[in-house]
Amino acid sequence: MKYSLLCLLLFIIISSCSDKSSGIAPEKEEPGTNPKQPLSRKKGACFTTKQDTWYSRVSALNVSWHYSWGVDANIKEPDSVRFVPMIWGKWSLEKSLLKVDSLAKIGKVTQLLGFNEPDGKEQANLTVEESLSYWPKLMNLNIPLGSPACVHADNDWMKSFMAKVGEKGYRVDFICVHWYGGANAKSLTDHLKAIHDLYNRPIWLTEFAPADWSATSPATSKVTKAKALAFMQEILPALEKIDYVQRYSWFSADPGSAALGNSALFDSAGKLTPLGEFYSKFY
Repeated sequence: MKYSLLCLLLFIIISSCSDKSSGIAPEKEEPGTNPKQPLSRKKGACFTTKQDTWYSRVSALNVSWHYSWGVDANIKEPDSVRFVPMIWGKWSLEKSLLKVDSLAKIGKVTQLLGFNEPDGKEQANLTVEESLSYWPKLMNLNIPLGSPACVHADNDWMKSFMAKVGEKGYRVDFICVHWYGGANAKSLTDHLKAIHDLYNRPIWLTEFAPADWSATSPATSKVTKAKALAFMQEILPALEKIDYVQRYSWFSADPGSAALGNSALFDSAGKLTPLGEFYSKFY
């Protein structure tokens, strides 16, 4: 009897101490990891803040991060959403860098996205050499830095940029990818694997949605609303499982867009489409 009581006492003492003796600090809570808000840490939103609807749309999609193609120092994000700034191009570069630096110093931002489609004449429109000349200024902010997001992440512009980054010893912490192919999930995952094999870095899929660039209206698009939804239902779980895909953000075009309208997350009245409902509820 005494032996049994002694064993019971020792068991209680050991049990009460076991959770305190490891010396391992609890993991720092990140946006989207609160058990009360079980959001995917990968799922994000891309909306410009130039439109008043941006806040309600980001809120409606239940994401953990948001970017706006700018630095937006003064905006307040919905709860549990982390803002990620972008240095869009060379215009107002110094001013943008100062804003990001001030945000980083107070912990408001913890990552930075590089130039937006510098290989596109209607976007940042930078040569490889120009981009490389500015790149050390982005590196000097000392926060994780994403590559330029090219029209195609495996084109000659991007290959040349990354080769010279290696030669110069410059830092690129993750690759930003845009993708607007058809409604084929395997095509996208194969593409992401090829990009990862090419540059051997984590990936942020910062813009993606299935598109039909030959369509003259949403009604004539080969990417029907049903196909867009089936694609999303297949690709989101796949992206969550791929360890080198750190973030993704569905691009929601205007619902009247011929190429991308059927992939819109919001209708013309600003309400979630069935596609948007699925994206919002996906955890």
